[in-house]
Amino acid sequence: MRVALVDHYDSFTFNVIDWLTGLDSAVTVDYLTFDDPAGIARLRGNPCPLVVSPGPKRPEDAGATLALVKDWLGKVPILGICLGHQILAVATGGQVVRAKDPHHGATRRLHMSDAPGLLAGLASGVEVASYNSLVVAPGTLAPNWQINAVCGHGEIQAMSRIVQGEAPAFGLQFHPESFLSEGAAQMRLNWLSAMGMGQHSAIAPLAMPS
Repeated sequence: MRVALVDHYDSFTFNVIDWLTGLDSAVTVDYLTFDDPAGIARLRGNPCPLVVSPGPKRPEDAGATLALVKDWLGKVPILGICLGHQILAVATGGQVVRAKDPHHGATRRLHMSDAPGLLAGLASGVEVASYNSLVVAPGTLAPNWQINAVCGHGEIQAMSRIVQGEAPAFGLQFHPESFLSEGAAQMRLNWLSAMGMGQHSAIAPLAMPS
C-alpha cells in the first residue's frame, strides 16, 4: 500500500515515516514537501491515502496543503498530525487559537469520548506527546467532525470525520510517533485498517469510494 506524506519541514517527519512503515514492508511512503509544486502536481495525478505532517507554522501558511486537503477530503483516507490536524480543521471551516497551556516535549492525558476514531482500542487516560502552541477551537469544527479526545483543558486532541460512502479523515493534535506516546502501535494498526490494510484493528477496513 502506498501512502503520501506531505512534509512541512518538521524535525519529527522522519519519525512519522518510521511509525507509518513499522516492520510492514507492504507500506511505502511517497514523500514530498508542501512547497514543491511539481511534487504536488504529480501526487494529484496519482491519488493515494494522505498523511499531513507536523510543522512549525500555521495552517494558513501551507496553502498548497490546504488546497490538496480540500480537494481530497472524503475521496482518500487522510491523517493529519499536529499542524496536519489543524490543517484538516481549517480546510473545513475551523479555526485555530493559542493553546491555554502550550506543551513542547511533555505529555498530556487523553479523556476520550464515545467515538474513539483512530484511538479505538485504547483506554481513556493514556498519555501522549505534545509539541504545540496552537489548538483547534472546538466551537468552530464543521458538524461532520467528531471529537474523539480532549486534554484536561478541554482542548481537542483527536478528531475524526466518518461519513457514509466517503473515505475517513483523522486529526491528532499530539504526536503518535513519539516514544512518549502510549498506544502508538494500536493507532498505527487503526490507520492501516482505515487505509484498507490489516484485519487486527478495532476499526473495520473502510472501502475506497468508487
